[in-house]
Formats: sequence, C-alpha cells, structure tokens
Amino acid sequence: MHPLRDGDPRRVGPYRLEGRLGAGGMGEVFLGVSSGGRRVAVKVIRAEHLGRPEFRVRFAREIEAARKVGGFYTAQVVDADPEADEPWMATAYVAGPSLREAAPLDVPGIRALGAALAEGLAAIHASGLVHRDLKPGNVIMSEDGPRIIDFGIARAADATALTSTGAVVGTYAFMSPEQVRADTAGPASDVFSLGCVLAFAATGRAPFDADNVPGIVHRIVSAPPDLTGVPAELRPAIEACLAKEPERRPSPAEAARLLAAPPTRTGRRTVLIGGAAAGAVAVLGVPALLWWWSRDAEGSTPLKKPQPVVLAGGPVATFQLAFTPDSATLVCAGTGQIWRWTVATGRGTAHELGDDGADQLTALSGDGRLLATLRGQGPVRLWDAATGARLRTIMPEVRAYTKALSPDGRTLAAVGAGIELWDTATGRRTGAFAPRNGAPLRLVFDAAGERIAVVGSRGDIQIHDLRARRDIANAVPRRVNVLFTFAPDGRTAASDVPDEPGWTVRILDLQAGKLRELKGHEGRVQGLAFSPDSRVLASAANDGTIRLWNTRTGDHFAKLDWERSDGTTLAFSPDGRLLAAGAGSGNGTVRLWRFP
Repeated sequence: MHPLRDGDPRRVGPYRLEGRLGAGGMGEVFLGVSSGGRRVAVKVIRAEHLGRPEFRVRFAREIEAARKVGGFYTAQVVDADPEADEPWMATAYVAGPSLREAAPLDVPGIRALGAALAEGLAAIHASGLVHRDLKPGNVIMSEDGPRIIDFGIARAADATALTSTGAVVGTYAFMSPEQVRADTAGPASDVFSLGCVLAFAATGRAPFDADNVPGIVHRIVSAPPDLTGVPAELRPAIEACLAKEPERRPSPAEAARLLAAPPTRTGRRTVLIGGAAAGAVAVLGVPALLWWWSRDAEGSTPLKKPQPVVLAGGPVATFQLAFTPDSATLVCAGTGQIWRWTVATGRGTAHELGDDGADQLTALSGDGRLLATLRGQGPVRLWDAATGARLRTIMPEVRAYTKALSPDGRTLAAVGAGIELWDTATGRRTGAFAPRNGAPLRLVFDAAGERIAVVGSRGDIQIHDLRARRDIANAVPRRVNVLFTFAPDGRTAASDVPDEPGWTVRILDLQAGKLRELKGHEGRVQGLAFSPDSRVLASAANDGTIRLWNTRTGDHFAKLDWERSDGTTLAFSPDGRLLAAGAGSGNGTVRLWRFP
C-alpha cells in the first residue's frame, strides 16, 4: 500500500480512505475503512474518464459482473454506487502481494495456485461471464488462498457490444489469440490466460514475452510458448491451456485435474512415470494406435478387449512413442518430425526437425519431453518434444547410433567409449561403463532410471546398477533375441525368443530368477510393453496381431488385429487407460482404440 497523494479523495461513499492499493487504465483502487472498522478495497473511475459515458457504462457493467460471481477465490462486492457523480465500488479487502510480486513459485505452490484460479474461473463462467483480463497483477496471494480481482473488462459470454468483438481489450502479454485478433473471446480465452499466468508463476515471465507489443502479438498468434524453466511435471497442463485453438483447450475443471499431482503409489517411484517409460520398446513403425481403457481402479489396466476408432494424421515413420505424465498427450518420434496427439480430441500436430532429426534410432524420454537424434558423424542433438526446438548437443568420444533416454529425460545413455552417461541439462558426461556381451544392440532404462539393460549382439543381457555403478550378476540367465523391457514394479521384465513353430514371449522374475513362457505369436515379436500396474503385457508381432497377456497367470486375454510391418513400438500411458502402438507399414494410419 502507498500513501494517499495530493488530490486523492479522502472519503468515497461511507468509506474513509487510508492509502492507495493500485491503479489501472480505467480506475484507481484505495484501501477504505467503514465506520465499524471494516477494511475494503474501493475502486473509482480515474478523474480524466469521468466525463466519458463509455467509461461509466463499463464501470457499471464491472459492478454488475462482480456482483454475479460467487466462489471463494474471487473478491466479493460489498457495496457500490454506479450512479454517483463519481461512481465507486467496494469489495472485500484481500491482503497479500499480487502474483506479479510473489512469483516464481515452487511446484506445490503452482499446483495450488492453478487449482484455486481454475475454481475461480469456473465460478465466473458459471455466472455467464468471461473475465478477459486474468494476469499476475489481478491475482492476490492471500494467506487463505489466491483471489481473482478486477472485473473491469469482464463481459457476458454471449455479449457483442462495447468491448466484445472488434475491440482489443486486456493486457497483451496474457491475452488469448482470439483476443488479440479482436474475435469473440469466450470462456476458453480465460483458460489461455490461465496458462500464461501459470507459466509466469513458474518462471517470473510471460510465455510470449517480446520487446514490443507487435512482437508479443505475433508470438501469441503464431509461435509456441517459451516454457523454458517450467517444471516438466507442469508443462503438459500448461501446454494444453495454451493451445492456439479455443476448442482444444481444457475447461477450468479439466485444467485443475491436469495440474493435480499424480496419486501417491506404494513401492518404487517407477509407477509415477508409468509404463510409457518402462515398457516402450521401439524398432520401426508408422501409424499410432491407442486403446482407451476403462479403469477398474486408479492406475490399473482392465483385462478386457478394447475397440478401435480412427484418429487423424500421422508421421511417415514412427520410431518411438511416449505419453506425457498426465496421459493427455501422445508423443511420437518420427522421421525428422515430432508428432503430438491430444488424446481428448484425437487431433495431431507435427514439428519438423529437418535432416538433423532424421534418425531411425531416435531416443524419446518416457515422459515425452525430450528427444535425442544422431546423424552421420555429428553430435547427439537434444530436442524439446513439445516445441521442436533444438536444446543442446552432446559429443560422445566415439559416435554410434545406439542410445536411450531415462524416463525423466535427465540422463542420456549412448554407445561411445563404452556406454557413456550424460546429463541432458548440462551436456556433461557423468560416467561410463564397459559392455561385456559384444557390440550393444539396444539400451533400455528401468522405469526409475536406476538400472540400464544392455542387449548384446549375442543376445546376452547385461544389467548395470547406475547408483551402485556396478553390474548385477546373472540378472537375466537366458539369452534373448533383440527385445528386453523392464516392468514398472521393478522386479519383472519381458523378452523375446524364437521358437518352433512361432515366437515365444518370456516374463522374467529378476529377483527369483524364474520365467514364464507365453506362446501364441506365429511371427517375429517386434514390440513389448508393460502396463503401469505391471499386470498386463502387450506384445506385437509381424503375424499381424497384438496380444494382451495377464502377467500374473500367463493367460492371453485379448488379440488385436495389427499391421504386418517391418517393426512396432508400444507404450502404455501412465494412468493405464491407453496403449499406443506404431507400425512400420508406411500407410500413415492413426487409430484410437477405446474400451467399450
């Protein structure tokens, strides 16, 4: 609060003014005190606008709008006189700094902020209004939770007069694309602003900042947001809010759900990342299929057969698939491309990487955040899978194409002078160990990022404990063909082996040294993936089928028609409701399989 200035009123209506709280383009806000000692925020029209009828109309409408809105996370109107010679409005005084002063926040703080703002926006929208000026300065960080203030440019969701279509109203850095184009701005516009505010809360800057207003407008309309510094676990929710098309943005309630921390699970932290990290095994492929599972329990995958629905779009070739931690987005590493599908709508978008991104052994982190490619004798290039931006390069001593990213994207393992380990954030080498079974064909992290399996050219499996920096002796007693993947439970794994007359999938108990053989595929097995609860194993083969197995009993409970292709990649979503598969058939088909 600042002292009153010369010329400031000392009393407005029944309230004695004690100081200045802030000012905007249309009004000024003062701290007022009633005769009974109640503190309120008193807003008045700036003196230079009193003679302009349009400002008086806007102020009267702000009062009307603010009075309509209920809910804990907005400041309630307690008194007003829009017809006075100098119109005024008094709202409950909310003590605390604005988000502009409080940012940046930590991850729990941002989650709490997002939930509160989403609830406040839901209350605003339920009243038939759109706020249209959600920004850090309009969010007060009070002791009992954030509050949304200032309804100066709020309007009815179906309004078309004054400050709706055809007039740009709001604060540019936090506007939606439809606002800056002066199109109709509905509730989804507030959700875009919510995404901007949450990005600001994480970094202390707006995601579309530029040196001038035209630059900001251009970035809002045409460029991806700059989410550098936004924690990885929050990015999917913020990205969803910042979709350019209003219809692709979540509702406030959906945004709050996306922001919420995943439920705490027992056992290893692997389950938090889920089967998309532990179970993804890629060879070559093209289209992506999804199976939408109805849940028997949180994070569990039903032992039932799903049904297909076609999705739109797809790359020319698919190398790896992963889901974002909230299971809302499927990420695909393709030939010189990154594809992303929004699961709720089935719509896909692509980022072009060019020749530097064309790598058949592309590595994709299990959280769908980071991509690693290598071309020729060049360095390993790291890419932001959300934007297609090149982040940095890493230069192993000896370059080979075999590489893998840990589920959280923090570690790159690459075949160089041995198996080299690199910190992706700094580009520094953190360690190395020697392969002991011939030339490495494949590197596979476990879901915790604590162990790495090296599939050697002779089919032997070497498992290296990254924390203890030593190999685990006799971890996998039998040879495999090519494939190996860890289950999220940390003790189970799966592999493939040729057999007569078909192909056998093995489920391995790494602690007890036992195995179970699963027979049924008539062709070479190309992909394996475990569900997040480890009770379902998906296997794809070039016999044109994907089979789903109950890992507890070894029973095969579903067979899905599949592409006869030169390779398959599989990945489960972290919530266990989706399974993605990419095939090397080259037909560009993308389908969604949903549990009935």
